[in-house]
Amino acid sequence: MDPWTIGLTVVIIVGLAAIVYGALADRRKNRRAAAEMLAPPKRVIPRFQPDAKPPSYLSDLQGHRSPAGAAPTELTSQERGEIKQQLDQPGVTKINAGYASDYFVTDRASSWAVLDQPKVLLCEDHVNTIRELLPVFEKVILTKSPLVVVASHLDPDVVRTLEVNQVQQKMKVLAVNNVASTDLPLVATGCHATPVSRNDRQSGFVTVDKLGQCDRWVSTKQASYLLAEQPSIPARDERR
Repeated sequence: MDPWTIGLTVVIIVGLAAIVYGALADRRKNRRAAAEMLAPPKRVIPRFQPDAKPPSYLSDLQGHRSPAGAAPTELTSQERGEIKQQLDQPGVTKINAGYASDYFVTDRASSWAVLDQPKVLLCEDHVNTIRELLPVFEKVILTKSPLVVVASHLDPDVVRTLEVNQVQQKMKVLAVNNVASTDLPLVATGCHATPVSRNDRQSGFVTVDKLGQCDRWVSTKQASYLLAEQPSIPARDERR
């Protein structure tokens, strides 16, 4: 066999071996990359200190049960009578939408939800997540004012979160749901509230001056009343 034939054969064999090796190596590399992409990310799990207290969680039932030693919110007979007189006076703004659930009721005898000197967040669109409201909550909590959240639609999960905060007295809050589009301007005029969009709520752009305020907000299951005039009943410390 000629030397050049032998050389060509060796080159061909070496070339085929290199091609096979490259294909196998590339296949292993692709499998490893795919496995890394599909695998869960590495996370460092913090460990509790030996002397740390174990975490505790509230069940849904516990979250909707008033804590021990909760401040009373019930009205006296005289206060109920005076509020009824106020609701019949001219200048009261009424909308055909009440509290979102019975957990917002502050006076069981009358089935009213009553908040004195509340801030009013008027949402111009649907509220789908509680995250949208957190920036507003942070500002309102600093003012130590109650908050009324008014919207044409509140997601059920949002309502339940607000319920727990009200029942546990983490903050004074009232959710008014299913407000008709024709009633939203009444709220804006009655308490000088600026309608707030979802983008503004999420971005934290909402300042306290964009929230409305009235002297007293009273909600029943079917309707809500904005009292613009100073009520004759002094604001009770228990409801603040």
